[in-house]
Amino acid sequence: MRLFLASFATVDYYDEIKRDLSGYFDAKWVEPKNLHLTWFFLGERASYEEISSRLQPLKMLPRNPLSIQGFGTFEDKEPKILFLKTSTIISTIFHQKVAELLGEEPAQEFKPHVTLARIKRLRSDAFRHINRPWVSEPLGVIEAPIYLIESRLTPSGPIYIPLEEF
Repeated sequence: MRLFLASFATVDYYDEIKRDLSGYFDAKWVEPKNLHLTWFFLGERASYEEISSRLQPLKMLPRNPLSIQGFGTFEDKEPKILFLKTSTIISTIFHQKVAELLGEEPAQEFKPHVTLARIKRLRSDAFRHINRPWVSEPLGVIEAPIYLIESRLTPSGPIYIPLEEF
């Protein structure tokens, strides 16, 4: 099973963002119900019970929703991923705590984000300078619950199955 640890996100202005940016590139947009911040990608595992056991201390950590504001891209020369930004300090500390509990190394350059779209073809990079009201507004929140999620990849898109809440 393909596993990751994530919190779901609620993105305000999602339809407006999609409408305003779609003219700049061809992309596969993430379904609103699948918007999330990945705390730790676990990859293919035979089962989730051992991971669940190691992550039990997360249930005792206080958590507050994180705000989302601003957008960016990965692979700036030719962007492939359009994402929304969130607090890096809090997120990085939490990512490191998860890695410690799992006995794994934290990602070298963990960049907390909520993926909005996978860009297939860029028409213009002028979207980087777009001036819309939503650009400077808080764009939503990353929910406090953290889930161990199984991801089933299908031709029509991923299906996310929450296995346990932390």
